[in-house]
Amino acid sequence: MNSKEHVLRLALVEREFRSVTDVEIRKLAATTPAEVQHWLCSLSGSTDDSVDAEGLRGAMKRGRMKGVPDRVSTALTDVCLTDCIEQLGEKSDHPTVEDLLAVTSGLVERHGKPVTRLMFASAALSEAPAVNAILKVLKTDPALAV
Repeated sequence: MNSKEHVLRLALVEREFRSVTDVEIRKLAATTPAEVQHWLCSLSGSTDDSVDAEGLRGAMKRGRMKGVPDRVSTALTDVCLTDCIEQLGEKSDHPTVEDLLAVTSGLVERHGKPVTRLMFASAALSEAPAVNAILKVLKTDPALAV
């Protein structure tokens, strides 16, 4: 992926992250392993055991060139991504648009639209073979419409 594509996909992650509520961010952080929770708390400037959502948003903005948005969005959406992979089954390595469309509504139902959109946006930053299908789903799936 060239740098222009990376910047556009990063902007997509940042936009989707803004749509996730503070409550959802804290809830997602609580689903991560302890060491990831500690990192997220530290990154957000939290003084207790819960993530400061606004602090995390600021850290993502400041750490844009260091890959912080990529790592944070990946960590927070891991449960949704795992669910997506399980639903795709043997098609998970090279899903088509149709394969992804078939699992999207269930992901939205279980994880919510903002989290599912963030998971797909985060996956689009990777070098996965399904990136083009993921981007098309984000743009066309009525279940994910903004």
